[in-house]
Order: sequence, then C-alpha cells, then structure tokens
Amino acid sequence: MSSLLNDIHEEDVANFLNRNREFFHVFPNLLDELSIPHPETGRAVSLLERQIYQLRKQRDELQVEVDTLINIAGENGQLLNKVKEFTKALMASRGEQAAVDCIIQEMQQRFDVEEVSLVTWEMPAISLHGMMQLGISQTWAETLKGTLRPEEPACGLLEDHWQKGLFHTDKPMHSVCLLPLGEDRVWGVLALGSSTDRFHPNLGTYFLRIMAEMITARLSHLFVR
Repeated sequence: MSSLLNDIHEEDVANFLNRNREFFHVFPNLLDELSIPHPETGRAVSLLERQIYQLRKQRDELQVEVDTLINIAGENGQLLNKVKEFTKALMASRGEQAAVDCIIQEMQQRFDVEEVSLVTWEMPAISLHGMMQLGISQTWAETLKGTLRPEEPACGLLEDHWQKGLFHTDKPMHSVCLLPLGEDRVWGVLALGSSTDRFHPNLGTYFLRIMAEMITARLSHLFVR
C-alpha cells in the first residue's frame, strides 16, 4: 500500500479530479477538511474563502475594464463633438482663403495642436496664404509623396529634416500626424506637430480620417488636373 501511494503524484490527483468533476458531490465532507493558501497572505483558508477571494478579484478586474470603456466612450464622445463643430465651421467658410484659415485656426484652437502646416506638391488653381507648395527635390519630400495614401493618416516620431521642411518653428516637434489630402491621388497633406509623443504610431485614426475627407472635399477643386 505504501509503495502504491508513493507512485501517486500531484499531477495524477489533479488529472483524476479533472476527469471526475462530480467527485466532491459524492464526498462533500472532504470539502470541510480541505484548506489552501491565501494568494496574498499565504495563510491556510477554506475552499469557500478562496472562492470568495477569487470572485472579488474578478469583480474588481471587470470594474476596471468597465471604467476604462466608460472613459474611452467619454473621450470619443468629446472628440466626435469637436469633429462635428470643425465640419460645420469648414462648411460655413465662404471662399477658399476662408477655408484654409478655418482649417489652421480650428486645428490650433479647437484641437489644441501646437504646429499646423498645410502643404501641397501640386500647383493650386489660386495662390492661398497658409497653403505652402512643397517641392519634391529633397529625398524626404519624395518619400512623403510616395508613401502617403488617400484616407490613411500616419502618425509617429518626427525626424529632424522632416521638421525643417514641414514646420517653420524653432521649437522642436517630437511627433507628427500626417493627414493625406486627395481622393484618387494625394495632392497634399495637413501636418500636425507636437513637442510630445501625442501623435504616437498606435494612435487611433478614425476621426483623423474623417477630417482628412472633409478637407479634401472642400479643397480638391483647386487641384483638378
């Protein structure tokens, strides 16, 4: 008998109980004798106490998830309202110059963007203050034109030579968000700069894409081939 017990390992017991889930239905009195260590204190507690602890832990974890979802919903609601107000202001602008002024002002004031630059690499039908035509003689500018795709905003860290071309400021920008402008092709970009990592690569781009579409719809007639 002693030899037989020595041949039984913990894994064997665990496997047996896993295959016989109703074992304690047959021997419920064994539950009164069982004790297991508390996950935090290490003291011996009953199975019921351990179950209560586990349920409380699960409740707290679920509460954290719910709170996080509520916060995200609140932030998205605020952002949606800003995008709506931006769209209304852009639609209400009279004339192309007023539209460009509106875009830059809304980005700076409503969305609290530090640096805003509206650049194109095609010649617009009329010259507008605040819209800079970007030559593509520099390697970085060619890369910008070649990699951007319609309706695909890009966010990430900003390299030094990109900053000098996109933003005319002595204040170093750490991250940038590029909103490509155009439908069948990209004829320009709205560049948003931040001195922090605000525009990190994992930033959600749903609302950014909507704003890019609105700006494209408002200004595309200036770049008809």
